[in-house]
Amino acid sequence: MNTTRWYPSHDQLKDPQSTERSFRETLRMLYELQDSHAALQAQLKQTGKEAVPAGTANPANTTNSASVTRLLGLPVQPSDTTQLADGTVLTYVAATRSFKFM
Repeated sequence: MNTTRWYPSHDQLKDPQSTERSFRETLRMLYELQDSHAALQAQLKQTGKEAVPAGTANPANTTNSASVTRLLGLPVQPSDTTQLADGTVLTYVAATRSFKFM
């Protein structure tokens, strides 16, 4: 990815032809960025579909909070963090297919 920035100089905007060339260069960079962004979005969508096990919600469609925290793609049930003490264990609950602090 090209990280350089381009700003037209006064000479590049001195007449209509120079301005057109500069404008085309700006649009070329914009369209290149849009294509790159679209390709990244498509790749993330494809990866997201394959990475989520069947029967679980897609974590990309939820907000990031304690109620939707996931471990290995499985939800972690929320708990009161003020009540957690040394020795608290995170256990897997097969009945609900989730993790819970005990």
